[in-house]
Amino acid sequence: MKICFVGDDPKIIGGLSLFQENLINYIKKNHPKIRITWVHRSDKNGEKTEDGIRYFGIKLPKIFLLKDILFNIRVKKYFERNYFDVINSHAIWGYWMKGYKKKKGQRIVNTYHGLAVPFYKNHFSRFSPVKKIFYSPILLFSYLIEKPPLKASDKIICVSEKVRRQIWEVYGEKRNQVVIRTGVDLNNFKPRNKKKIKKILNLEGGKLYGLYVGRGGFWTKGLDRAVGLSKEIYKKDKNFRLIVIGPDYQKTKRLLKEDFIIFFRGIPRNKIPLYYSASDLFFCMSRYEGGAPTLVVSEAMASGCLLICSESSKQEIVRDNRNGLIVKKFDGDDAEKVLSVQKNKRMRNNIIKQSMKDIGALSLDKWGKKYLEVLIGKKM
Repeated sequence: MKICFVGDDPKIIGGLSLFQENLINYIKKNHPKIRITWVHRSDKNGEKTEDGIRYFGIKLPKIFLLKDILFNIRVKKYFERNYFDVINSHAIWGYWMKGYKKKKGQRIVNTYHGLAVPFYKNHFSRFSPVKKIFYSPILLFSYLIEKPPLKASDKIICVSEKVRRQIWEVYGEKRNQVVIRTGVDLNNFKPRNKKKIKKILNLEGGKLYGLYVGRGGFWTKGLDRAVGLSKEIYKKDKNFRLIVIGPDYQKTKRLLKEDFIIFFRGIPRNKIPLYYSASDLFFCMSRYEGGAPTLVVSEAMASGCLLICSESSKQEIVRDNRNGLIVKKFDGDDAEKVLSVQKNKRMRNNIIKQSMKDIGALSLDKWGKKYLEVLIGKKM
């Protein structure tokens, strides 16, 4: 069987590329006879085979929207020349299906990690009325580019119930959809001895560490909220430190000037689990998310962090005071709520224990098996 995945550049350490990498690793481990190709956006054209995976990179101009239009055009031409039993595209990179003539015996699945229309509407909420009018064509573009897979795909995978509801609300389409929440590698993300890990990472012992992880979209990801809430926590506990991993420093330096912040532009992927294990708190302060849980939330839960989520992130599986904490204002009262639970050992441990139990149902193997069965349309 030949399966082709369409998505982001595997060199980029981001949610979509890691999602596909996890799925491919599951297939390689459990079904080594399946032949895998990954067609992706790239900074150069090229084809290579590495660890049994065939990669096909498509060079694109760094122009907003245009690069995705051109990518879909070239992907369509690629599939017209090459046959795969199964094609799994992701997000807006399913537009190539428009006008594509599916080959005999071929199965096509598109995965929605969120919906562009509500994402941009949320993003535009920070704009002035004039700016909203100026950027309004983006809403039409996002509506049109995500629509073709809903009709052309044999199956639609949604990473959360809210994504499925958004598809219903925006497109009125309810057919062929299934919700598969994102899995997490429980062998890699797990509790470790915090004292030892802090020493390995050259972090101060005896400090209370919060963690924020996010590469792009720092406003949507709520970096300002994480910093604001952390500032309130720091006022009450001078031992608090916030580790920030991922965002572009030039775009976020005004937020990162606080004395309690430890900033890392990039951390090797194999070291990321150590930072989760070293941290006491994890902040998911997003204004919009598709995943529920998102990959970073899953990793934090599996690592034994006390999870702090914004209400607007709508993580679905997270319940306030049960397997995490949900905050709304990011003020002194929310800081007091976080610290009171952190200092109450019994309550904190019960929340973390329940969090780890809940995320155990989303292990990489359980998720991979379910996802692959939907891809190929039969039990494995």
